[in-house]
Amino acid sequence: MTACSGEVIKNMDLTPWSTSNPHFIVSGSLLADSVARAKRDVHKILQQEIDLWEQRRTADPLSPVGTAFGFNRPKRQAAEIANTSLVLQFASARFVNSFLQGQLQDQESGRSIVAPRDLRELMAVLPNVDLSDTLEIPRVFRCDEQTLPCDHTSRYRSTTGWCNNLRHPEWGKSLRAFVRLLPPAYHDGVGSPRAMSVTGQPLPSPRLISVSVHPDTSRPHVRYSLMFMQYAQLLDHDLTHTPVNKGFVGESILDCQPCDAMTTVHPECFPIPVPEDDPYFPKVNITTGKPMCIPVTRSMPGQLTLGYREQLNQVTAYIDSSFVYGSDVCETNILRSFTGGKLNVTKNAVRGKPLLPQITTHPECKSSSKVCFRAGDARASEQPGLAALHTLFLREHNRLADALATLNPHWGDEKLYQTVRRILSAITQHITYREFLPRLFGWDGINRHGLTLQTEGYYQGYDADCDATIVNEFASAAFRFGHSLLRPTLLRMDEDYGEKKPGVRLRDTFFNPEVLYQSGMVDELIRGLAATPMETLDQFITSEVTNHLFEDRRMPYSGMDLAAINIQRARDHGIPGYNEYRVWCNMTRARDFDDLKREISFPLVERLRRLYVNVDDIDLFPGGLAETPLMGGVVGPTFACIIGHQFRLLRRCDRFWYENDDPLVRFTDAQLAEIRKMTLSRLVCNNCDHVTKIQRSLLDLADPFLNPRVSCSSVPSLDLEHWKERLSCTVGHTTIDVGSAERISPCVMCTCTTEGPICQSLKIGNCFNLARSFSHAAVLGDHVCKVQCAFVFRALPRVVDPVDNQLGFS
Repeated sequence: MTACSGEVIKNMDLTPWSTSNPHFIVSGSLLADSVARAKRDVHKILQQEIDLWEQRRTADPLSPVGTAFGFNRPKRQAAEIANTSLVLQFASARFVNSFLQGQLQDQESGRSIVAPRDLRELMAVLPNVDLSDTLEIPRVFRCDEQTLPCDHTSRYRSTTGWCNNLRHPEWGKSLRAFVRLLPPAYHDGVGSPRAMSVTGQPLPSPRLISVSVHPDTSRPHVRYSLMFMQYAQLLDHDLTHTPVNKGFVGESILDCQPCDAMTTVHPECFPIPVPEDDPYFPKVNITTGKPMCIPVTRSMPGQLTLGYREQLNQVTAYIDSSFVYGSDVCETNILRSFTGGKLNVTKNAVRGKPLLPQITTHPECKSSSKVCFRAGDARASEQPGLAALHTLFLREHNRLADALATLNPHWGDEKLYQTVRRILSAITQHITYREFLPRLFGWDGINRHGLTLQTEGYYQGYDADCDATIVNEFASAAFRFGHSLLRPTLLRMDEDYGEKKPGVRLRDTFFNPEVLYQSGMVDELIRGLAATPMETLDQFITSEVTNHLFEDRRMPYSGMDLAAINIQRARDHGIPGYNEYRVWCNMTRARDFDDLKREISFPLVERLRRLYVNVDDIDLFPGGLAETPLMGGVVGPTFACIIGHQFRLLRRCDRFWYENDDPLVRFTDAQLAEIRKMTLSRLVCNNCDHVTKIQRSLLDLADPFLNPRVSCSSVPSLDLEHWKERLSCTVGHTTIDVGSAERISPCVMCTCTTEGPICQSLKIGNCFNLARSFSHAAVLGDHVCKVQCAFVFRALPRVVDPVDNQLGFS
């Protein structure tokens, strides 16, 4: 008999059913009424969109407004989510308004049904309200993959990021809302853009801030190449893609150019007024005769609970080369050839290596043929430098697929595709953390943020309770630092790194990739990126993107301002002021503008003082960009803090991180050693047509002594022999069949897999015991065991879980 009160018979733990605030009770009638009213509000917006469509008051896809839309084009799945998100936002606003007016009551009994202490507590509780009986929440979308249970034995990532985390399969998945470091600072407390100073006055125009803080002054970097900027953009597109709202019917575009567009055109419009005495834009629109504004459309909402408006990320959070492979099943299938594990390409008419596949249905494509490039990310054609780097990654995939097919002729298309995708994702992770991040932060910053890679062996820091989902502050402000690194023209270089005229001017090639069809152009642009210094990261930004972004050359003053849009976007997302993130990053809160002078130069502080009424009003983007860079790094302390936090999560929360030690998904030690050889320089050498010389550190400018250009033949390359399937493994003098394990010494047990041996050491105590047995001696001292283990460890290239350090061997 067992006692009922003992430890053997467990009680049911009801904690998972607890709510965050047991005092918050919402009656069904009140919830149903709020949702019904919200649905009517959304229906009014839909009718407004229909009217705009019928009156032909939508934007031209080839106009700058259309191009900006194309850059942030929503997927159909995103639009489905946004429809529900708007209902939830309006319902949440009704709860907030009722709470503020003291009218949050049960209509049936007339009594108060909520007791939060303040608005913040109310907003923290609202996401826990059960909506299942009131509103159908979409969970699975077109082109999705949400099968359960998760297959924990698969060594391949899902396309969407689903099941990366086995406990929380949705974490880091595409088409999920961003998370936040700090609660949002929405004007209405729920979802309207941040608009007011802490003093109650309107915030300054983002265009005025752009003109005053971000003028066009060139300061070429003395160490880093423009390839640093280009890789940063590619990496950003691997991690974030925030769609903006669209109009009714298909892909119609909201025309948010009128300054009163939020009220007269659509509530999701958020235009930027041009201030008096603007140095470039006229105060009055020369076409309409009305006040001049820069059109901006609000980001689509993506929250699927009551509470704050949250924005949507269309791509996976993980560093998984989704810019090559896509972030949903439909994208992936369009990109694949389903032959030999390869991706689709466009044959090069001038006998060079293939180009990216073509898309003829891109409404915002500005090439004369109306043909742009297709890739895993829809922004691949945004400018030629980005498209050229995309091209190299595509070629690398197909190169690896051909090589693996030769080594393993019995492999089918799926096995080849998934294996190459796994390798290329690992290479992208390695390049990011080995080459890019140390230059971004400096080595002190790398150590501070825990981003140091293993030089050998496996990483054991994976945390199953860690969420890799991208934070909103990273996506909408901090990781937009690269806009300061842009140069107005991409230089072209010949095989001897001599400049070729003319260069490629940015304003002429936004979403017009025709230049890449010219003979040798991909090579010339890649050499140009490698040989040109990037701009120093500071407050200065080229006018190519502050006056001429997506400009239509036939229409004067039709361009946009990227810096102003960045500021407006952060306000749209409700991002709090710069000062709040100083505090979050363990820096001192600035009590006044003078307190900023430790991190920001005196002239810049004075400019900020003239723009903002209060130091707490400073927007995160201009505040972070104004900071003096860290020693040996590119960004200042606040951006380094936010970006470092995100990249720490992207490593620690990724079950498929290339260094991880999980026996079910890890690379073999020999394969991992090969991946560690890969560099961005090697990728260029592998995939350009006629690049035969390159500097070893491609993100650094070439230097005769510190970083000389060398022959591609001397740049280390990846040996795919370690991916050749085998029937047996040889460890020392021992042969082991695939699937079998043998003890090759008292200290080491090796298992043979199709990819090679995996050897594991024993605990030191077991080593002593086995050494005695192995030597057929009744009693042997520690010295014998150490000698036995030393012999084995020196015979092997690497052993998993090395013997206790007491042995003195690695």
